[in-house]
Amino acid sequence: MGFIQEQLVFRGKGRIFLTLLLVLLVMASCGTKPPDVDHVKVDFKLVPFYEDLFSINPDSLAKETPRLVNHYGPFFEAYSMRVIGAGSPNEEGFEDKMKLFLEYPPNREVLDSCRKTFANLDPLRKEINKGFQYYRYYFPEKPIPDVYLHISGFNQSILVDSSWVSVSIEKYLGKDCIFYEWLTIPVYLRQKMTPEKVAPDILKAIAMTEFVYNDSVDNLMTQMVYQGTIQYFLKQLTPLLPDELLLDFTPEQMAWCQQYEATMWSSIVERKHLFNNDRMVIQKYVGESPFSYYFGQDSPGRTGIFIGYRIVESFMERNPRVTLKELMSIRDYNSIFSRAAYRP
Repeated sequence: MGFIQEQLVFRGKGRIFLTLLLVLLVMASCGTKPPDVDHVKVDFKLVPFYEDLFSINPDSLAKETPRLVNHYGPFFEAYSMRVIGAGSPNEEGFEDKMKLFLEYPPNREVLDSCRKTFANLDPLRKEINKGFQYYRYYFPEKPIPDVYLHISGFNQSILVDSSWVSVSIEKYLGKDCIFYEWLTIPVYLRQKMTPEKVAPDILKAIAMTEFVYNDSVDNLMTQMVYQGTIQYFLKQLTPLLPDELLLDFTPEQMAWCQQYEATMWSSIVERKHLFNNDRMVIQKYVGESPFSYYFGQDSPGRTGIFIGYRIVESFMERNPRVTLKELMSIRDYNSIFSRAAYRP
């Protein structure tokens, strides 16, 4: 018998719909209005680097490489070495490796798809700009990075440096993109490979770089709370982003988590998993997977991150004087958990 059959009495569809509707109405009524950040000035460049790179005649790389090094500086070296594995531009054989990358037929097909999907970069620029305005509002001392868009051959997704962030744009072509099927990327992972996830993923990468996990105590609770703070941070910077997109769920998966939140929590406590430090156990709650092992195949993966997000929401509701900046500076996750008094 599955998790739901073991833990829950079946409820009619009408009652489930009514319950979810009431939950959504309560959430909407209790939500706080995000701050006005229209006056906050941010300055950054959104650079479609892939256009510049693939416009080069591969036979002209000997002449073009110095220009790329001079124009893009450390970013170009990081891209060449860490993203496509061509090595340093100063190394012997670099131009031959770069030529192979530029001439590889599948990369040209990917380029065409990127050009179609992101033909107009204005909407993306506006989304990133708004996120950066919130970022500066909450963290005025933090620098605003430039944003590069690159093609990686489906390798590393995002690179973060102190002055720039770079994104593998071919990983956001839409969940039905044929390339993802050819690459046999699991369907549950394709859910988040959409254009509307570019800006949130940039902000999330910045958060995970600026606010690194404190692993002095590493168990399921600390993992959930840390991931919850990252998701809460992201929600404050993208307040209009629906929670299902925030957490990479479908609307149905989001409804499932909301419906069974209390039951999932009871299961974690009863199994004595909350303070378990077994890596395999932790991954079954917070790792990428088609479903959460302990909650059955009807559940989405990463339900532990949903629980962590709800714990942090509870903490912030019960401690209204704590600012986002103060929250992200807390490295004692047990303190957040204790003060959250989470009771779903």
